Amino acid sequence: MSEPNIESIFGTPLYYNELDNYEKVQQDFDEPLMNTTWEMNPQWGQTHYLSDPTFKEHLFEMYSLENFKKEIDKNLKLFCKSLNFNWRPYSIRSSWMAMFKKGNWGHCHHHGTSDISGVYYLKKSRDDGDIYFESPCIQAQTSLCFFGGNMIVPAKQGGLILFPGWLKHGINMNNSDEDRISVSFDIVFNR
Repeated sequence: MSEPNIESIFGTPLYYNELDNYEKVQQDFDEPLMNTTWEMNPQWGQTHYLSDPTFKEHLFEMYSLENFKKEIDKNLKLFCKSLNFNWRPYSIRSSWMAMFKKGNWGHCHHHGTSDISGVYYLKKSRDDGDIYFESPCIQAQTSLCFFGGNMIVPAKQGGLILFPGWLKHGINMNNSDEDRISVSFDIVFNR
């Protein structure tokens, strides 16, 4: 009898890292935080606040965010290397901030045609709601040996998560008295 070969196919990669340049990245957001008038997206109801509920404004076009851009670039290169994806130029197509007060949560959604989406935790405490990802294999929910539910990814302030833009995700309810603030962005590689 030969040795069996088991391959994990169609895996979904998720990248998490805490930024090396944390203090400078946090300072990049002093001006955007000071200039933001938080609003709720009327289509989603009273779930959470956004820096721009229309998603027409783009943080990277409005502010320099140089330290943050360098950290995204460095971490994106590491993620792509782990995927065996040949590096190519990219653009950050959209970016925004989200604030979750006590009782706020984020509905399950995806970022459409983005190659890679990301979230950076600008302000985060312990019980303010973690991000969760929904299995892309819905049928696996009926199987005992193949997990098909949601996976919670606890992150810390200063943490960066990169993931496929098509991967559905949401944010659990903030049960703390602390506001949670995150920065999200979508990356598209040059074709």
